Amino acid sequence: MKFSKFNLIIKEGNKRVLFNTLSGECFKISTGVEEIIDNNLPDQLNKELYDDFLKKGIIVDDQVEENRYFSYIQNQTRFNNSVLSATVLLTWACNLACIYCYEGAGCRTTRMNKATADRFIGFMINQAKARNSKSMYINLFGGEPLLNIECGFYILDALKKFCAEKNIEFASGIITNGTLLTAEIVSQLINYNCQQIQITLDGMPDTHNARRKYKDGKGSFEQIISALELLNNKCADIHTVIRINVDKNNLDEVSTLLEYLGINGKGLTNCNVDFGIVRGSTQACSAYSGNCLSESIVGEVLSKLWSKAEMEGFTLYTKPFHRWIYCGLYADSQFTVTPNGELYKCWEHAGDEQHLMGNINENGNIDNIKYSFYDWMSHNPLENEECKECVYLPACGGGCGVVSYNETNSYHSKGCFKVKGVLEKQVLRYFKGKI
Repeated sequence: MKFSKFNLIIKEGNKRVLFNTLSGECFKISTGVEEIIDNNLPDQLNKELYDDFLKKGIIVDDQVEENRYFSYIQNQTRFNNSVLSATVLLTWACNLACIYCYEGAGCRTTRMNKATADRFIGFMINQAKARNSKSMYINLFGGEPLLNIECGFYILDALKKFCAEKNIEFASGIITNGTLLTAEIVSQLINYNCQQIQITLDGMPDTHNARRKYKDGKGSFEQIISALELLNNKCADIHTVIRINVDKNNLDEVSTLLEYLGINGKGLTNCNVDFGIVRGSTQACSAYSGNCLSESIVGEVLSKLWSKAEMEGFTLYTKPFHRWIYCGLYADSQFTVTPNGELYKCWEHAGDEQHLMGNINENGNIDNIKYSFYDWMSHNPLENEECKECVYLPACGGGCGVVSYNETNSYHSKGCFKVKGVLEKQVLRYFKGKI
C-alpha cells in the first residue's frame, strides 16, 4: 500500500491539515503522521487511522495509478452532453472604457443583428437536438450587452419557446456593467429565468471612477450603486454577484468598499461578492499587466478579503471543489459566439482570429471548423509532465488555456491561476471547527 499522490499537507502554525484533492477528504494530523506520510510508510500508522485513511482514499493500493481516476472523470465531464451552454456577445460596443479591459475598452462597435441572431438560435437548436440536451443556458455578454438587449431578448424568447416545446430546462444569465439597467429590463430577465447577473464595482467613487469610466471620462459609480440597490430588492427572483476586480492599485481600498456595501452601509447583502484577480491576459490589456498581483500572494489576499466580506454580512461560497476541467469552456457542449456569428471557446479569445473555431452559417451549422478547435478540445493535462505529477490536479483540471497560451503560445502547457495557495485557504476556512 502507498499514500495517495493527491495528499496535500497544509501547515498553519503548529497545526497540520491533510486534504486529499481527489477524494475531498480532510484530516487534522500530528507532525508524527506528517512524517510518516512524507516517508511513505503507511504501515507505521495505528490500525484505526490506517483503516480510515484506506477507506477515504488517503492510502491506495500499490498498483493503483490515480491519474486514471482523474482521466476517466475528466473525459466524462468534458463530453457530457446533458447541459448545452453558450455565451453570446451581443455587441463589441461598450459605453465604458475600463482601463484593464481585455476587449480593448469598447473600441469595436459591431452589434449582432437579427440575421446573425437567427443563425445563433438555429445553431443552439441544432446542437440541442443532436446532443439530446436536457438543459440549455444562455449567458448574455459583450461589450456591454444592454446596448443591444433587444437582440438578447429576441434570442432568449426563441430559445425559451423551443426548450418548452422539447421539455428542455432553460435558464439564462448576464454579465453587465449595470449602468443601463432598469426595473423593466430586470423584469424581462426574470421572465427568461435569469439565474445570475454580474455587475462590477472596483472601489469607492474616486478609485472606481478612475478605473471604470465612460468614454467622456465621467464616472459610473452612482449608476452602478443604483442598479445594485434595485437588484438587492429582487433577491428572491434573481441572484446578483458584485464583482470586485482586484489589483495593486485598488487592493488597499477593497475593505472600505465592503464596509460601504455591507450591513452597516448600503445593506446590499442580498447580493454576493466575488473577487476577480486582474491579469494582463490579452493583447488589448497586456499594458496593464504590471499592475497585477503576483500569483504567489493571491491566496493570502483572497483569504483576508473573504474574512472581511463575511464580517460585513455577505455570504461567501469558498468551499474547495473538484475541477475536472478548469472551466466549462473545455466542455464539448459549451461555446462563445461573437456579434458576427464567429465561434470561439473562451470569451477572452473572442475576436482574435488565431483562436477562431469556426463560423455559424445560415442553417445553424458550423462552417469550416478550424484546427484551433481540435487543438483546444484535445488538451490533456496528463500529457504534461508538471500537471500529471501535481497534487493540485483534481482541483485545477490542468489550468487555464488562456494563461497557458499567453505564456507558451500553446494550449497544452500548465495554466496555473488562482489555485496554488488559494486552495489551502479554502480548505482551512471550510473545515474550520470540523477537524
